[in-house]
Amino acid sequence: MDIAETPKDDEAPVDDKAAAEPLPGERRTRLSGAWTAIVIGILALVVILVFILQNQQAVQIKFLMFEGNLPVAIALLFALILGAVIVVAFGAARILQLRMVAGRARRKGPTTPPSAD
Repeated sequence: MDIAETPKDDEAPVDDKAAAEPLPGERRTRLSGAWTAIVIGILALVVILVFILQNQQAVQIKFLMFEGNLPVAIALLFALILGAVIVVAFGAARILQLRMVAGRARRKGPTTPPSAD
C-alpha cells in the first residue's frame, strides 16, 4: 500500500450522503427561484420578439362578426394568449374545487379508517 493511499487517523471517511447534502448557503430560496423565472421570462420574450419580427406578412382574420388584417405573428400571439387564459381559468376552477372539498373535510373532522381485523 502506498503512503499517499493510507488514511490518517484524524481523517474521517467521506460519506456519500453527507457530501450530497447542500450547505446552508447552497439551498434553493425564493429569491433564487425568482431570479431563474426572470431569466427564463426574458429569454422567452426575446424568442417571441424574433418570431414577431420574422413574421410580418399580413393575413385577413375573420372571427364571428369581426374582420380585419393582422400580421401572422400577432394573430398567432392572440391565439396563444386566448389559449393560456382558457387553461388558467380551468386550472383556477379546479383549485377552487379542491379547496372547497378540503374545507368541507376540515369542518367535518378527521375520519378513522376501518381496522383490518
